[in-house]
Amino acid sequence: MFFRTLWQKTMAATAVAAAAPDVNQLFGPYLSSGASIILASDANYTARVTQRWSNFAAPSYIATIKPAIVDDVQNIVKIASSSGIPFLVTGGGHGVSIQMEGLQGGIQVDLSNFNNVQFNQSTELLTVGGATKFAQLIDPIYEYGYQFPIGTASCVGVVGATLGAGVSANQGYMGLLIDLLEEAQVVTSTGDVVTASRSENPDLFWALRGAGANFGIVTSATYTVPRTTNNGNVTNASFMYLGSQALDVYEYLASLDDSMSPFLALNVVGLVDPSSGQVALIVNANFAGPVSVARRYLAPLEALKPLRSEILNVAWPDVLSTAYFGVPDTKACGRNQHVNMRSIAARRTDPQVAVQFLAEVDRFSKANPNVTTTFMIHRFPNQKVLQVADGSSSYPYRDLKMHIQLESEYDDTTKDDIVSKFLEAARQNFTAASGYDEPAVYVNFAHGHEGPAAWYGAGNLDRLGRLKQKWDPQGLFSFYDVVPKVSSSPEL
Repeated sequence: MFFRTLWQKTMAATAVAAAAPDVNQLFGPYLSSGASIILASDANYTARVTQRWSNFAAPSYIATIKPAIVDDVQNIVKIASSSGIPFLVTGGGHGVSIQMEGLQGGIQVDLSNFNNVQFNQSTELLTVGGATKFAQLIDPIYEYGYQFPIGTASCVGVVGATLGAGVSANQGYMGLLIDLLEEAQVVTSTGDVVTASRSENPDLFWALRGAGANFGIVTSATYTVPRTTNNGNVTNASFMYLGSQALDVYEYLASLDDSMSPFLALNVVGLVDPSSGQVALIVNANFAGPVSVARRYLAPLEALKPLRSEILNVAWPDVLSTAYFGVPDTKACGRNQHVNMRSIAARRTDPQVAVQFLAEVDRFSKANPNVTTTFMIHRFPNQKVLQVADGSSSYPYRDLKMHIQLESEYDDTTKDDIVSKFLEAARQNFTAASGYDEPAVYVNFAHGHEGPAAWYGAGNLDRLGRLKQKWDPQGLFSFYDVVPKVSSSPEL
């Protein structure tokens, strides 16, 4: 049974049972002129509000409110709380947790108006709005010789990524986004606005950096921005292999388990090629250095005699668009796709388990031709990540070496059970081979059923639970990988 909190069940039942409120009458008088209310019954509703990347286990809304200023956000929280109306906040729209399905008949708080980008070169500080996307950061900082870690897609929200930790291909030499974060402006469950930083509300700042969806609405965030590495040039390489070469590819990956350059990052994709019906692998490698140096690390991949290869020198803003031979990734930035996903955090590579799963993908795809399954390993180095002490934030997996992602996309929702069964069996196999003693997953990639210990680390749960009780005693922010509350203590 999928993990659900008592609060989610209670709020969902209340929303369904109660008569739908008049959202315009209830909220309208307390919003600024720039804010808007869009009812789910309005024409072109979906075109006017931010849509989710995946519609799997979707929440439902009676209306979306798009605040224009922070006062609007405060008033929305106060009114929704006093009226017993559950709500979810949308920034970039890439959240995947099935816990969001616990909200039915609530309100979406769409932060799309909070998309500002402000870079101060003299202080090297970057401030972004709660819905700013990575793509919006590039030009304002690139022209001054700076670089910002971009995750796996440029259309993802910066703040949303940060609240989980903010992993990226750059983390080996730039660290996580939570390590670059200097402060956040947060609207709390009482509707108050507070600053969270190392000096102001440090307990909240600790919790936001790893479990941030539980504690309030972040309307803006300020980061230290690193200067470019290698003058902003990156070696971006792509290789394609036959399925029969999979063991060699995964053994190369395993050879990097104990030693990997901080400037190298790998993404390994296994799939059934729709044109040939055969299993294939595509490896994307990017290296923050010149091609001549990168080839030392890429030589084993070249020695495997790929079907196709390409090694480019590109500016860092072009890394995502030139990856995988420059084929546009329409899935990463699509909307309302039906994507059933599992993810596993790992500290080691098991080539045999990976090859076995590829064979299972092949069999499953032939039996279910309308289900497209991809198997991706993000191998990101962690040298800079490990320079920050464990316990400095609520993120529990600084020793993590790779994210294993299993994704099935399809339109026929009657396939949900059979696909979930297939993915869940694979998740358990990869978890057993992950190098962790207990299940572990990066919370931003989590399916939502793994449990708080897997998302936040068992050792963090007591402190997080007490902070949840302190900052969100009513449980307003409880529809995304929820931290269980515990009684507060004097230490907080």
